[in-house]
Amino acid sequence: MRLPVLLRLAVTGGRLDGLRIALTAFGAVLATLLLLSAATVLAIEGDADYTNGLLAEPGLRPGVVTALMLLGIPVLFFVGQCVRVGAPARDRRLAEYRMAGATPGQAIKLAATETGVSAAVGMVIGFAVFLLGRVVLDRSDPPRPLPTDVLPSWWALLLIALVVPLGGAALAALALRRSTLSAFGVVRNRPVKAPRIAPAVMFFGGGTALVSLVYLDRFVNEGISGLVGLLVFLLLIVTLLGLVLGGAALSAWIGGRVASRAKSPALLLAGRRLVADPWAASRTLPTVFAAVVIGAGALTMRAGWAADRAAQARLYPSDSGAENPFYDRAFALTQLAVWVAVVVAAGGLLVATAEQILERRRTLAALTAQGTPTGVLARALLWQTALPLIPGVVLATAVGAITARVVASPVSSYSQEDATGRMVEVHLENLTPWLGLVVLVVGTVLVTMLVCALGLLLLRRATAVDELRTT
Repeated sequence: MRLPVLLRLAVTGGRLDGLRIALTAFGAVLATLLLLSAATVLAIEGDADYTNGLLAEPGLRPGVVTALMLLGIPVLFFVGQCVRVGAPARDRRLAEYRMAGATPGQAIKLAATETGVSAAVGMVIGFAVFLLGRVVLDRSDPPRPLPTDVLPSWWALLLIALVVPLGGAALAALALRRSTLSAFGVVRNRPVKAPRIAPAVMFFGGGTALVSLVYLDRFVNEGISGLVGLLVFLLLIVTLLGLVLGGAALSAWIGGRVASRAKSPALLLAGRRLVADPWAASRTLPTVFAAVVIGAGALTMRAGWAADRAAQARLYPSDSGAENPFYDRAFALTQLAVWVAVVVAAGGLLVATAEQILERRRTLAALTAQGTPTGVLARALLWQTALPLIPGVVLATAVGAITARVVASPVSSYSQEDATGRMVEVHLENLTPWLGLVVLVVGTVLVTMLVCALGLLLLRRATAVDELRTT
């Protein structure tokens, strides 16, 4: 199949195909901006004159690059969710190509080319936005707030221009690796199996061992030793993996409990749906949980640092307790990054909600034709997102706060000389930012549910009687 024909067939489709292309291009714009920002930070040489110390000091720039790369994780999940939009219509189109004589390999190339072209369009838009932003945000006189005087090397720009579209095409091809493309449709060869309980064991076992080990080591050694620090890091990774990978098991468990005790039709529908397809939430919720873990940890670390600063102010009233803009700005940027990750992850949930409505439109239309009110179906879809989301966010907040508390914050009191040379006991107060953690939990749930509610705009069209037609 020649390249012009491949490109023309790849971008041919209906409204859902156009929506999928637009959403994939938007995800590629975000990915391109993150990669260009990271490459710009890496291009800064030596000490630089910027208002932000995270960019001015060479030793802190790798942390900024790491944070930008971590922000790419929810973007990757978002793009992966966008690729699934309108999958039934795309499958029928690929089946038509197979019936016209295309081979399975050519059909996969068509799907991969569509995503690659969408990502290429997003990459071009991302480059344009990046270059325009450099001009708009630039300042002629130092210190500059952003490194608008630095441009990544040509090979870094070329690498980004190649990675974004090729990565999108590879992601689409990977999504079809277990599918059989025939002239009668696309059959996904995925075995139906119950979620494993191993992630739940990793989460609860790792979290319990983490807290116990840290407190025991502090009690014995009055501080965290090197070997115990390595074990703490490994247990933290195990706990986070258990939380992120345990979304399906959590959804199935909650769905079973809710369905057996539901007093309303909406809760019954949501619970049964979670039991029937627990994997739907596990494809998008892990990004929300990961962002909340980081946000709760940053809030707790900031509270510990503020408590120590307040204690030093009480001990040395003359020269302590002044505001430190460097740390305050660093923590503020961390919280901003967390909320950006939450919004991007919520966008993935919006796409997932719209996809579920479109894929199940015949079932939803049948329920409506049998007398089920549209409001009940809307509440059921919202409950389907909220039931695993709320306990997951609470657990993620607890993991982040406890980890930061036992690892980064010292004991609640220590001995130190005061201004007169006497040894006094210094007590740290307000080590746990309860108000900030509550705001994080409530804000994450509200933002996510509000974004998901936008997907309900498709519900009335999906429940029309016309969707019951078989031809």
